[in-house]
Amino acid sequence: MSYTSMYSNVLFVLTIINYIGLAILNIQKTNATGERLMVSGFIGLGLIAAYVLFSLLLTISITSKGGFNWLSSATLSRNFLVGILWFCMIAGVVFCAMLSTEMNTDQTTGILRILSKPVYYGSVWLPLLMLIPYAILLNPHWRESIAPGFYKIPLVMACLLGFVIVMIPQIVISMNIRVPKQSVEDWKKENLTPYIEKETSVETLLNYVKDEEKWVRDLAANRLKSLPNWEDELIVKLQRADGYGHYDFHWVYTFLDQYSVEHPDRFVDPINSSLESITKATEMALAKSFVYSGDLILLQIDVVCRVLDHQFKGNSQFFRGNMLSLQKALETPPTEPSQNTPEFIEMIKPYQMAVKGWLERNSG
Repeated sequence: MSYTSMYSNVLFVLTIINYIGLAILNIQKTNATGERLMVSGFIGLGLIAAYVLFSLLLTISITSKGGFNWLSSATLSRNFLVGILWFCMIAGVVFCAMLSTEMNTDQTTGILRILSKPVYYGSVWLPLLMLIPYAILLNPHWRESIAPGFYKIPLVMACLLGFVIVMIPQIVISMNIRVPKQSVEDWKKENLTPYIEKETSVETLLNYVKDEEKWVRDLAANRLKSLPNWEDELIVKLQRADGYGHYDFHWVYTFLDQYSVEHPDRFVDPINSSLESITKATEMALAKSFVYSGDLILLQIDVVCRVLDHQFKGNSQFFRGNMLSLQKALETPPTEPSQNTPEFIEMIKPYQMAVKGWLERNSG
């Protein structure tokens, strides 16, 4: 085997590997949220970029070996046609791969919903119209023994389909086609209900507890409470502090603000740990050269006070020390004097009042 043949085969294998990764990511749809969604997104972008790169190098390699001489006898024309062929094929795959991330939130109905399925799964079937002919073109024996139509027709189809798929949004707009869609509420009931009922990730369920629709919040909370050791999971999140300012307590307090736990006594020490984390996070936020309101909003200090009042009223004496520390942190001016503005005072006042109110109500 010559060096060029080995190089082409390696590129083909790398392209196949990335195609398999894209296909798996496309087929295994996920409603991941937070960090899992971000990781999934980065993996998808990496696979798309690698697929584009390796398929381009593979196309160039096949072209240099005469695999596309059937397109034109003139080198310049042939290279131009190969470029168009590759670009349309890859544009279609990339479009479908990017669009597939919206499949779980697609609200279209009727025949358009059915017609959209092949597009959503385009990164699974469309690359095959390129990869199978490329496998034939890489093998001179196969190319000579197989009718030319077996590799020419799929390549031309892949090019045309890729172009049409990419142009679909423009066609819809230019023809003023009305796309029928479900209401947000109907879509949620149809798609979220079975998903939430099967969900086993505590983080994902806690994310749905933040939903604006009460029935979604209730469904997620009931599913969460059906999981084994669900209180243990909440306790772990309350106590998580990695030393770099990353905490999970806000997820738990959003839940506790709406739903009760079965064994509140188990949460006393974890809540105290979270109060220490909140105090530390407050101090860090106020020590920055620029005080960002989002840092304090994320701590949900007002929500914490409500939770302590409603679910842990009988344990207030255990929290008082940490609440006094939190009050002191909130009343400490920002390290950077220029940040101690009227806007800052107005922004932090609700949190100061929430803690002060809790201390006054639980002074005994």
